[in-house]
Amino acid sequence: MAEAPRAAVPVAEAPRRPPAAAPAPVAAAALALLAWLAVAVAGPSAAVPPLGDGALPVDLGLRPSSALVSALLAVSVLSGGVAVLTGLAAAARGWRPRGLLLLAAAGAAATALVPPAGSADHLSYAAYGRIAALGADPYVEAPDAFAGGADPVASAVRDPWRSTTSVYGPVVTALHALASLAGGDSVRATVWCWQLLLLAAWAAAAAGLHAALREDEALRARAHVLWTANPLLLTVGLGGAHADVLAGAAAVGVLLLAPRRPFAAGLVLAVAVGTKLPYGAVGGGLLVAWWAARRAGGPGAPGTGWLLRGLAGALLLLVPAHLWAGAHAYDQTRTASRYVSLATVWRPLVDAGVPRGALLPGTLLLMVLLAVLWWPLLVHRPAGPWGPAQLRRCAAGAGALLALGYLLAAPYELPWYDLLLWGPLALAATVPAGVAGGWLERLVALRLTLLALAYVPGLVDGMSPAVQAVTLGYRREVGPWVAWAALLAAVAVGVLARRWEHGQRHGHHPRPLRVRR
Repeated sequence: MAEAPRAAVPVAEAPRRPPAAAPAPVAAAALALLAWLAVAVAGPSAAVPPLGDGALPVDLGLRPSSALVSALLAVSVLSGGVAVLTGLAAAARGWRPRGLLLLAAAGAAATALVPPAGSADHLSYAAYGRIAALGADPYVEAPDAFAGGADPVASAVRDPWRSTTSVYGPVVTALHALASLAGGDSVRATVWCWQLLLLAAWAAAAAGLHAALREDEALRARAHVLWTANPLLLTVGLGGAHADVLAGAAAVGVLLLAPRRPFAAGLVLAVAVGTKLPYGAVGGGLLVAWWAARRAGGPGAPGTGWLLRGLAGALLLLVPAHLWAGAHAYDQTRTASRYVSLATVWRPLVDAGVPRGALLPGTLLLMVLLAVLWWPLLVHRPAGPWGPAQLRRCAAGAGALLALGYLLAAPYELPWYDLLLWGPLALAATVPAGVAGGWLERLVALRLTLLALAYVPGLVDGMSPAVQAVTLGYRREVGPWVAWAALLAAVAVGVLARRWEHGQRHGHHPRPLRVRR
């Protein structure tokens, strides 16, 4: 006799445990950091300008070939991109990047012990700080003209910036002057003091993220992958000792402080904007969040007093800094606004005869297009009460949206400028959750990887003819189309995500945008 069928007994599904380890992002990040540090510690090359005598930062004086340093930097950049992409995927599955954070801390500390690599911007910072520290005006006197071109620090600036006055804001120029006072006549010591300041800024932002997001482990893991342990930022940004690290860390601080401490947030915003004007995007994000919260009303919405306290904090630092610098502090910035770098969407158009007068309106038009598409996906406006977390997320989303539009549409763009985006993006989230399946984060990570490759090895001289042909050929012939592909992909993903959201709202239930694995 056949056995009677048994009633189905429901079995409770075991709770998912986060993956214990994700070796791919950790291994890729380790390779990215080691390759970059190897180039830096090897000493002067086509990627590392000489710093003169001194103890720190340390280099071995090996003078490697331009082909070797270019290959190592390319490995670093590609590995960094892999680390971010695999880290995002692992974090989405529940991975917690504790091992990656330890690696990032060690790598960040190591970048402050070896010379900056990938550009010579730090020599310009040292020169502007030296000029200001000795009582002259870096917004008027170019490094090659200061002290008759014989100053031991200012004369170290590399082409093509020897005859260029400062393009940086007055707050960071004051910090450059402090580093110069500490470093004295030594280029190496001055650069090292600047590196220590950047390391402190990065560490403060990382610690703030870790503390502020302790109640949401998933969001904290994502934020660390995008900011704290992002090897693209640790190498191209911190490893290059760029001022954008200071401004980017300040942008993170603004978003973390603003909900409860608006006056302190205003002070930190002044550091960001007083370093580079585009970092006003995070201030724009706060204005959007304040406006949205006021319209929603209810408990928790910030009042006018909150906004005024933040404004007072910003003005307390910005006003004296600009009085010290003078009204001409942005003369070079206005001149630079007409520059067009090679790896941008505007380069092929300018080469084809588009007048430079069309750059500003064209950039604004593209930014508006991206804002229309991504506004409902990035700018979070909760239906319920506005608490600190909701205010921060809305401000971060709006700031990320402004930064995204600027970076994709601006006529002058270099890899380290992307620090404008990554801090706000780390604190934002697409709305509704998962609507774009993480495509935006993957898109900007891939874009930064390919853009950074265009600027390997980093200096305008010291390359062999073969290396120069490859690197400048990639920058001129491939870079602009990478920029166009990123812009069009951002538009396409925005359109598809909006269609998905519209279908959800009207009950059509279209298939979500997901990344194939």
